Amino acid sequence: MAGMDERVCSGCGDTEEVAILERCQVCQKWYCPDCVYRSTGRRFCSSQCAKAFFYGDMDDLEDDIRPDELPDDD
Repeated sequence: MAGMDERVCSGCGDTEEVAILERCQVCQKWYCPDCVYRSTGRRFCSSQCAKAFFYGDMDDLEDDIRPDELPDDD
């Protein structure tokens, strides 16, 4: 049975005994050197996490707009 603290690559399923695992900065999943996704000098578990790290979610950007920044309806 797998324990809660067991580190397993989210891509290929390798364990710490087989490969050196790193944790994704965005989703906190573990990944190995064979499954790493590199983007602008950083390492992630997937391209989706790289995009989320650099660009965020578009919904988040819309929530950050203040009412005084909205265009006039004139």
